[in-house]
Amino acid sequence: MLKLVQKLGVNEHIILSMVAVAIGLMVGYGAILFRLLIESCQFIFMQNGHENVAEIVKELPWWQVLSMPVAGGAIVGSLIHFLFPSSRGDGVPEVMKSLALHGGKLDIRDGLGKMLSCSLSIGCGGSVGREGPVVHLGATLASWVGSLMPLSNNHMRTIVGCGAAAGIAASFNAPIAGVMFSLEVILADYGLATFSPIVLSAVIATVIARMHLGDFPAFIVPNYTLVSVWEIPAYVGLGLVCGLTGILFMVTLFKSEDVFASIKMPVTLKPALGGLAVGIIALAFPEIMGVGYDVMNHALLEELATLTMILLIFAKIIATAIALGSGFTGGVFTPSLFLGAMVGGAFGSIAHAIFPSLSAGPGAYTLVGMGAMAASVLGAPIASILILFELTGDYRIMLALMVASIVATLLINQIFHDSVYTKSLKRKQIDLRQGREANLLRHIAVESIMHTDFEKIIDTVTIRQFIEKLKSSHFESFIVVDDTGCLQKMLSLQDMRLFAFEEGVGRDRTLIKDIPTRTPVTIRPNETLYDAFLLFEAHNVELLAVVAVDNPTQVIGLISNHDMIRAYNMALLSQNNPHD
Repeated sequence: MLKLVQKLGVNEHIILSMVAVAIGLMVGYGAILFRLLIESCQFIFMQNGHENVAEIVKELPWWQVLSMPVAGGAIVGSLIHFLFPSSRGDGVPEVMKSLALHGGKLDIRDGLGKMLSCSLSIGCGGSVGREGPVVHLGATLASWVGSLMPLSNNHMRTIVGCGAAAGIAASFNAPIAGVMFSLEVILADYGLATFSPIVLSAVIATVIARMHLGDFPAFIVPNYTLVSVWEIPAYVGLGLVCGLTGILFMVTLFKSEDVFASIKMPVTLKPALGGLAVGIIALAFPEIMGVGYDVMNHALLEELATLTMILLIFAKIIATAIALGSGFTGGVFTPSLFLGAMVGGAFGSIAHAIFPSLSAGPGAYTLVGMGAMAASVLGAPIASILILFELTGDYRIMLALMVASIVATLLINQIFHDSVYTKSLKRKQIDLRQGREANLLRHIAVESIMHTDFEKIIDTVTIRQFIEKLKSSHFESFIVVDDTGCLQKMLSLQDMRLFAFEEGVGRDRTLIKDIPTRTPVTIRPNETLYDAFLLFEAHNVELLAVVAVDNPTQVIGLISNHDMIRAYNMALLSQNNPHD
């Protein structure tokens, strides 16, 4: 890009903005195609493509309610296993991982595969959302565009952020929220150079979506307001309940992943098993199927009973955890909004029944609960507040929304310490809080850089014998073992200096095992360079012995501090080169 800028004499920010406009166009049409795919898949499974899934499912025979997610799960499982192995899951963590470890490089095949598998997952009634895969699709398309140009690492990050923002903007018809989601969650960067092109992408994608789908918000939101300042304590209480529900949701979600991972059966069949469980739940609670926008609209319009909303909280948590844990593709954004709507609606019904003159109706609490739940679970309070602001266009309810969102977010940060995205990455040994350096080291295995050419010395060898061996050896460090081959110590030339080169030492009588050295520091081959880094720092050594996983006394290699630094530098160069 820099060469092009220099040749044309055009400011690089203008070039980046032009690229952002192109990305907005691509992602806008990509989001429309995604919606059409979901409707087509839903029509195949339910013979109806309307978004009012709950009403459709209620009219279906019980065997079809059970068979739809089973069949869809079997197709999704095979599709992911044989054609798109990286397309499972939400999509947002994969984008965050790409930015942290791979300079924003994403495979266009994975984006298209996730779009197709998510369409099938939602179309067959899977309890998942579409926004995460839309973000992934947008970021993937943007990354593909960026790969066609010699972009710097910072510019590639901005381009990927443009795609993510455009995906959210087109999906919710909320460009401001798309911008803030990208800046807050994906990039964690609010710089002006980053902000401008992301805004352009979000606006263009929104314009495309409105041209073809109409200028309609994602939810039907009546005009609510804050009835009294005495409602603020109630909204604080709602924030606490949303935070606790968010923790329950995330714990259940990750526990489900562990349970399905432990089940001994072909991975292609696990989504079908999960689909069967979702179908059983749907027999009693058809509202949990699909994205659930229609159900949230009913809650906003105060058309759901309090007990129904309470039961739907637990049904949705279990159904979404099973669907995603078993292998369906989809996001957690919309399920978070669904849970927030049910929690807020139930809480508001109770609050209004107790204090009818001091509180708004349940619909207001439904709206605030949606924002608070999404803010805390996704770790995106600003974006969540702005989404609801764009949907309502009313500033007055925002006071309650801000209070509840911050309370819920603080509670989850205090107890759970992570959002659903950062926790998902941590389970893959990626901790964004530790920075890029630690994450790069966490993804390089010790066995990939260890030296296997080393020399062993029996500990009964005398110093004179060892000196004679040194004359023909090119090694500077030696592994000292006993007669059975078990590690005893590591010996360097520095350790030998006093005994080998000082006069008066009984070289013929002193054995190698009598030389005082520190206890050798060992590491296993399946550990990472980050583990090695911690050992180097803790023990102040320059060399680690790599021992067998099943035998801590059997040395299979060596790794030095210089080896670790060299491997890190190579990984860093590879990350910053967009054409690698």
